[in-house]
Amino acid sequence: MAEEIPNIKKWTNPKIKVRRVYKIEEDGSKTRAHVIERRGIAKFHSEDGPALINEEQKRKEYYLNGIEFTFDDWNEIMKGKEGLPWYKNPAFKGTVRF
Repeated sequence: MAEEIPNIKKWTNPKIKVRRVYKIEEDGSKTRAHVIERRGIAKFHSEDGPALINEEQKRKEYYLNGIEFTFDDWNEIMKGKEGLPWYKNPAFKGTVRF
């Protein structure tokens, strides 16, 4: 029989959940938030656009890992990313090496 590995939880990756949550504000408007949850801690996070959006109040807030940024700062961080990941690079599609 296989032995049980002590402290296995520190060696495994925790599950990360990405969720969209909604809240009805006091004025009746709807706020949408993009939340990332890891180890039971939820933080606002969105790499695609604002993490907190309320269209009726014309409010957009930008967050990365729970840290609020202005649009300009958030945009600079997103522009600083290095292209596509290796597995999405079209140059490698259909090539087979033996």
